[in-house]
Amino acid sequence: MSDTQLIQWSLWGLSLLAGVGAILALFKLRFAERFLPQWNQLKELDATLPARREELRQATEAIERSRAEFGQLEATHGHLRILKEWQDANPEAPARIQQMMIDLERCKSELAAVQQKLAQDEQRLNEVTQETNRLNLEKAQLTQDTGTLRDQLAGLHKQKAELEMALRDLDDQRRQSETKLSTLKEQVAATDAELTRLRPELDRVLREKREATVERDQLVAGRDAAKSELALLTTRVEATNQELKQLRDSADAKSKEKRQLEDEVSALTRKRDSIAGDCLKAEEELRKVKTQLDQVSRERQTAIAERDKANLEFTKLNAEVEGLKIQRDDYVKRIEELRKDYARSGGVGDTDIGKALEDLSQPALKFDFNRSANLDESAALQHLAEHLRNKGLHYPERVQLAFHTSLKAAHINPLVVLAGVSGTGKSALPMAYAEALGMNFLSLAVQPGWSGPQDLLGFYNYLERKYKATEMARALAQMSRFSAEDLPGLAVQPRKEQMLLLLLDEMNLARIEYYFSDFLSRLEQRRGRNIQDAQRRREVSLLVDAGSLPAGELPRFIFPDLNVLFVGTMNEDESTQSLSDKVIDRANVLRFGAPKELMAAHATPDAPTKEFLPHAKWEQWTKSFDGTGFDDERKALTQINQTLDTVNRPFGFRVYRAILDYIANYPNTNTDAARRRNAFADQIEQKIIPKLRGLDTQDDTTTKCLDQLGQVINGLQDAELTEAFNRARAPHLFEWFGVKRS
Repeated sequence: MSDTQLIQWSLWGLSLLAGVGAILALFKLRFAERFLPQWNQLKELDATLPARREELRQATEAIERSRAEFGQLEATHGHLRILKEWQDANPEAPARIQQMMIDLERCKSELAAVQQKLAQDEQRLNEVTQETNRLNLEKAQLTQDTGTLRDQLAGLHKQKAELEMALRDLDDQRRQSETKLSTLKEQVAATDAELTRLRPELDRVLREKREATVERDQLVAGRDAAKSELALLTTRVEATNQELKQLRDSADAKSKEKRQLEDEVSALTRKRDSIAGDCLKAEEELRKVKTQLDQVSRERQTAIAERDKANLEFTKLNAEVEGLKIQRDDYVKRIEELRKDYARSGGVGDTDIGKALEDLSQPALKFDFNRSANLDESAALQHLAEHLRNKGLHYPERVQLAFHTSLKAAHINPLVVLAGVSGTGKSALPMAYAEALGMNFLSLAVQPGWSGPQDLLGFYNYLERKYKATEMARALAQMSRFSAEDLPGLAVQPRKEQMLLLLLDEMNLARIEYYFSDFLSRLEQRRGRNIQDAQRRREVSLLVDAGSLPAGELPRFIFPDLNVLFVGTMNEDESTQSLSDKVIDRANVLRFGAPKELMAAHATPDAPTKEFLPHAKWEQWTKSFDGTGFDDERKALTQINQTLDTVNRPFGFRVYRAILDYIANYPNTNTDAARRRNAFADQIEQKIIPKLRGLDTQDDTTTKCLDQLGQVINGLQDAELTEAFNRARAPHLFEWFGVKRS
């Protein structure tokens, strides 16, 4: 595309854009006018709209004038278009001129060939002259004429050289050559007899020269015509260039005018945008006012509903207050009676330990065993599987082994937590386990109002001057091998050789840190302590509040012995409390997913066996990591901890040791590689993955951490764990709901 066409299309495009922009501006102003709110604060804006429309109309007229001027500019370009049409109509003219130049060069080459032939003729003529020297005087004259001819030929050579420098002199040289050749013919005519042999060759030379002369004349004529045509074309091109320069100057002027118009249009556009922005702000303020009105209306309706609800609650509370007043009056009367009895008994005195702790000596365990069992671990696990099938309870083997191993690792993780949705068999598994293996079993239902250790162990009633023991306190007293020493004077039915599985059902209905944190710390501190030393043992025992002790009486303690295993269940829903990191680090958490197949269980209230599992046998089953072996797992744990550190979720030595203890206690890990992988996968599920809850899975650092942990999980060949992990990382925040084992 030529420069002229480019300028033409550019001007057309800019004009069209300016026109469309003006039309759109007018349309938007008209459209905005329809939706301007009729508010008092917008009246001034309404008044300015006509003036701005007039400015827009003037800009439109200026654009129309620009279009008219552009039409004139189009007419001015007519000559240039004619020249372009001529050039298009005669596309062969430059090629023809070029061909003429090529032909001229070819003629020069042919002339050089003629000169070469003439030189050859001269040589032959010299030979003839030498032969005629032996002839008569006429031959001598002919020799003289031949010398003259040589001079003439030399002049001819000079003329040919000049012809190469100036082609216009070629005609004169040709005429001189013809004259000299004619004279030479006259001179040679006298010697025709002697030169008979030379005539054919001379005729041939002359004929070739005449042909060359004719071709030269034609070339000179073509060259002159080409020069004339080229001069004409040059003149026309110069004229066209002059016109093009004038057109470009005119186009530059029009471009300046166009830019000025564009600046004016831009200013109008900015004004239009300002008006549109004012309209949008006004609409936004209107929407905000409407939103506020809607919000006020909703809040008013909510307040009315809350008021009505509060009125109902106030009525209920009034009724409750009346009932409490009645109870208060009864309590006041009872206190007065107790005060009278207290005054009659002689006033304040020391506590009678025997009477105060009578409630603690009551038996709490229901299972009756008459002999000890002598089972190895494999037979016990097989018996557990059979017992679960007989009761209609369906737990995968992985779940049974994980629960069993978690209990064996109680020396470092004293709590096993079974978490999941309600109704998945969390409470049934501990009871069935105790029945199958011959353990005592006690279930405590945690209440939402529990707030301290007294809710677990009981409290001292200063009015009745008695200790109100809980079932848990009684059971711990029965299971402790040191009850006779720590609770002197108290007749407790001992079961120190047996095992107790104590279940805290729905333990997260209350805040676990309030009522169980101190107790959990004492359970953990038993590890590595010389419990045979009374003073060292009492540091991790539970103090029994027995009131004001007589002089010389030592405080009473209950030692939670190592033959007591603690299990808790928790429902993961909106009504429960979540576990803190402190509890997670000191517990093995097994999560129960929704069952894939619903089946009814058969209740069996009594233990199926009269044989109990001796604590000594249990101790034979348990192991502790001795610092050797499990090299692959230790290396993987180090790598995982470094990965978790990148997202500020690392674990400490306690978790590291707990994981290795769990693997050491998992059945047959020393001989079965698959069992070892399963044990490691269980601990990643229970200890590692819960630490990632709440992480932003879209963050690059978190993504890298999850990818690296996912590679470790994939290497464990646990498809269910891999699926659960990928499902947990799919949402925006990492959510862990455990593994659904099948």
